Amino acid sequence: MPYAMLWKDRSTALPMFHSFTGCDTTSAFFGKGKKSVWEAWNAYVEVTEAFNNLMNHPYMTVTVNCKEFQLLERFTVIIYNKKSNLDSVNEARRELFSQKNRTMENIPPTQEALLQHTLRAVYQAGIWATSDHCEQKPPTSEGFGWTLESATKTWRPVCSNLPVASQACSGLIKWLQKRHVHVWRTMLMQEGAVEVHITLQLPM
Repeated sequence: MPYAMLWKDRSTALPMFHSFTGCDTTSAFFGKGKKSVWEAWNAYVEVTEAFNNLMNHPYMTVTVNCKEFQLLERFTVIIYNKKSNLDSVNEARRELFSQKNRTMENIPPTQEALLQHTLRAVYQAGIWATSDHCEQKPPTSEGFGWTLESATKTWRPVCSNLPVASQACSGLIKWLQKRHVHVWRTMLMQEGAVEVHITLQLPM
């Protein structure tokens, strides 16, 4: 793609790119400065469509299933691994952590955390996109990666809507214990006194 055409496509997209990759009101990806994320943009120019759509439709509702988020998710994978062919940040996390020995700080955020980050970026970019209006009327930031604490009347970022890890792990352990005991007893009755080692395959 000619440079002039590439820049024309990106000129509208730049505010959304800036808010998504870190600005005064949104967080940046750990260890990923503007130079490295710009290189990721060069490697995955398709994400320009998402940036442009979000700038042309301020405060757009974003979900994990919409095209814009899917493009941003793929872009996030590229930020952390330009050679990856994965589309899912969750899959990329597993691959980078288990196969390439990356530390937790150097793998992508979870899909849920990325969604909340994207919502904050969309909100900030929406403010910039409507800055030429004589009277801006942005929606409340509730639902855009922020929530208002009733006790302190202060806004705080929403990191994730997933259950707390300790609670989720506790439930998983109980689930495993119940099924392991049941299967072990069944195998023990079939095989007599022979100790049987089994491997459980969790449902995906």
